[in-house]
Amino acid sequence: MPEDTASGAMPPYRRLLDWLEAEVAGLTTEQLDHHDTSPEHEWLWWSIRRQVSHIAWDALVFTHRRCAHLLWPDGDEPEPVVWRHHHLGPEMKYDRRLDEDLYWEVPDLVEKLAIGIGWLERVVTERSIEELRAETTSIRGTYFWRYVITTLPRGAGPDPTKPGFISYTLEASLWMVFYEQLTHIRTIQRLKTHQGLGLVSELPRVGYLRLPEYWGDTDANGPSMERLPTG
Repeated sequence: MPEDTASGAMPPYRRLLDWLEAEVAGLTTEQLDHHDTSPEHEWLWWSIRRQVSHIAWDALVFTHRRCAHLLWPDGDEPEPVVWRHHHLGPEMKYDRRLDEDLYWEVPDLVEKLAIGIGWLERVVTERSIEELRAETTSIRGTYFWRYVITTLPRGAGPDPTKPGFISYTLEASLWMVFYEQLTHIRTIQRLKTHQGLGLVSELPRVGYLRLPEYWGDTDANGPSMERLPTG
């Protein structure tokens, strides 16, 4: 996110697709599915394949949840996945990933990611920066989100009216979804390095990749997704 508010620049979402496809090209099933559930190394819990699945899930579900009223004001929302099985809640089939019974092969996951990237591109090209900055929402915060929003120069912070909640402008949210996906591509690179595989892309160290836990300067876990207290 540019510090200069006059810039109005928004994320280059299409580059996420390019970086991801370059990193996963030619990987074997064994390489795609390598993971480690050691509690001290959270970044190893999801395999490369599941990292791709999460990135696709994030692009679709975030955009549907946060931007549906802008993309489909008449309510004619597409359903590239069964939404009730993917939004957070009791009917979610897999934790923040696409339905693994339906979408397991990398080309199928990338196809879903491309849909979400297209929606994100529409939002930032069809809406003015003033509109994106004017729209705000407040969500229940976690220790993780409270930490990573420190990388934003504006647009996100503790909600002064609701303890335990974080307030975001839509501009900030759209940058954070870019940083979220970029960070998981960096985790794919870390998983490749862990397996002795070479890297393809030079990723920009921006957003919360500036934080040591997410670039890989340390193997320490970052703050948890436990919700902030509201009392």
